[in-house]
Amino acid sequence: MNKTKDLFFFKRNQWMCGQLGFWQRLWWLFVPGVVINVRWPRGWVVLWENPDGTKVSTESADPNDHYRPELERLIGRQSWAWNWGLADSDATNDRITIKIRQDKAKYATLLALKWA
Repeated sequence: MNKTKDLFFFKRNQWMCGQLGFWQRLWWLFVPGVVINVRWPRGWVVLWENPDGTKVSTESADPNDHYRPELERLIGRQSWAWNWGLADSDATNDRITIKIRQDKAKYATLLALKWA
């Protein structure tokens, strides 16, 4: 209970700190769902495809470049049906935490196995 209380009540003249904004904190705390832990992405991604069939790609390590297209196709919008974040030990282990809303939890196992 102290962790939840600390997110919302703070002493005067001190700013609320942390990497998440107010609405993101509420989402992570109160939206029921399944949490999976996957590897940090790296590699090539296709940015766009030209009408003649050629593709423009770049090397990227952004989770939105690698995971977002499939998550939005299967589950829905980011910050509404799913979101990603960093847990305490994720950065040292090259891992990322993804929370999926409870009504779309059937995809959690598939994605955890695919991106393990």
